[in-house]
Amino acid sequence: MTEKEYLAQREALIENESTHDRALPALLKLMEDEDTFSREFWHFKIDQYLYGQYPDFQRIYDAYREGKAFTDIYDLDLESTLAATPDVSDNLPLPEIPDGHFSDNLPNNTHTGSTLFVDGKVYVSYEGHLTDPYIASFDVENHVWDGPYKAGHSTLSKNGRKIDSHGRPALQVNGDGHFHIVFGGHGGEWEDGLNPMSFDTPHAGGRMLHVATEKPGDISSWIQKDDISPFASYTKIMKMGNGDIYFFTRAGTHKSPWIYYKMENGSQTFGEPVKITWPTISEGDPVDVDTFYINPKKVSDTEILITFLWHICNFREIHNKVHYSRINTYYMKLDTSDDTFYNVEGKKLEVPITKKIADTYALAYDSEATGETSFSTEPLPDQDGKPSAAYIALGQGYREWRMVQYQDAEWVHSLPMPGTESRTLIDENGKPVKRIFDLERIESKDKSKTAAVLYTDDNGNAAFGIASTSSELGTVGQDWKVDKVFASVPKSRMEFQAVRNDDGKAEAIILNIRKGKAQRLYLWHDGQFWPTNK
Repeated sequence: MTEKEYLAQREALIENESTHDRALPALLKLMEDEDTFSREFWHFKIDQYLYGQYPDFQRIYDAYREGKAFTDIYDLDLESTLAATPDVSDNLPLPEIPDGHFSDNLPNNTHTGSTLFVDGKVYVSYEGHLTDPYIASFDVENHVWDGPYKAGHSTLSKNGRKIDSHGRPALQVNGDGHFHIVFGGHGGEWEDGLNPMSFDTPHAGGRMLHVATEKPGDISSWIQKDDISPFASYTKIMKMGNGDIYFFTRAGTHKSPWIYYKMENGSQTFGEPVKITWPTISEGDPVDVDTFYINPKKVSDTEILITFLWHICNFREIHNKVHYSRINTYYMKLDTSDDTFYNVEGKKLEVPITKKIADTYALAYDSEATGETSFSTEPLPDQDGKPSAAYIALGQGYREWRMVQYQDAEWVHSLPMPGTESRTLIDENGKPVKRIFDLERIESKDKSKTAAVLYTDDNGNAAFGIASTSSELGTVGQDWKVDKVFASVPKSRMEFQAVRNDDGKAEAIILNIRKGKAQRLYLWHDGQFWPTNK
């Protein structure tokens, strides 16, 4: 197709669709009136909007694009748009943090990687140097490490781009022992063309990839599978009771649907994507887009609980505190026995979910009405038989996790998180701890309970320790005492997760300690940290 033919067909389609699509006239006006982006970049953004919304335009564009590179169509230096200004602090000495880590120095956000416990070994995959995926295993009986190994090559943070954690590795193992990792995506690369499942252009680049071990149980060698969208962002993966693996991701950047891929038991590849949500033009300003952030969690062998919030995005790509717009808490379940979505009342929900459908059938907490921001949501297993979800309540002068719960056929919000209402903690010296960040039970024998805990100690340091209690489970009193502190670091951030066996016992704790540009992963097991020999 010649450029003249392409532009004529494009103009005709825009003219026809603009009679009912409010976003198209708004985008054309932005291209004419605003200098937020260059005219050529607006042309690119409008093409991506058309490509994601209209199959007729996909056919026109694909015919025109055949044999052409991205730069043959658009006169844009997009790589310089993505590249970040070099950080001079990268050349400074790293702050000191405790010995005992098993990872190299990590980039970007505090996180603990993706973990599994398989055949007596703890497996952990994480975002290592320049966001490449790494994996290691630890034999809990013999106290021997294998790895870390580099499992693939991420395009996300190369060529001077900003370090980015949107595509952090997610790990799972299928029934025949092959390990699978998905990683690396935040919108795709320019040479991949336009995204057929989105109307949003990439903000940071990075191609989502799927790799699998060449041999069962051998994490030293990996091969790439070409079965998922390179444009995807975020990674959540889980295996159900029948061996099927579900991978949840966003199909692109902000103004994109959330989707899932399913790898059936016995297969080595994912099937076709299923759209869970679909972004829509806001009822008010047509420059705004109503979209979502979802958070799925396996709660049984056949059910995945999904909580999500409403995000108001915009075509001007303004993402600051004024336009952050994370609002409300929504709740639904996926029954993987027949891949059907239900709301809390058991009503079947047709997907993809739009803002209107979500408000009508899945709204658990209307934070817009209370003036709060639901900064994040998290699925909670039923509490005392009642459907529940967690959310961060963000308001003037406060930010805290709260629970919303379905009681007597209605949702009740602003409840305390389970197990926190009367929880107390005293440190090794018998002093009350004022701020507990996280406390998770790791074992229980008779009346003695043990937990891993993160808190602020008496010196104002972030601390990780092991605590115990003699309180009965389920009683109001939860009086915990720190038995031993394994790390106390000033001006730092910490995060941990327990790696559990099939019986629910925590075989190990993966701890992340970050102080400035210094950030490492630690494995705590059997009363100590276990560093690698490498």
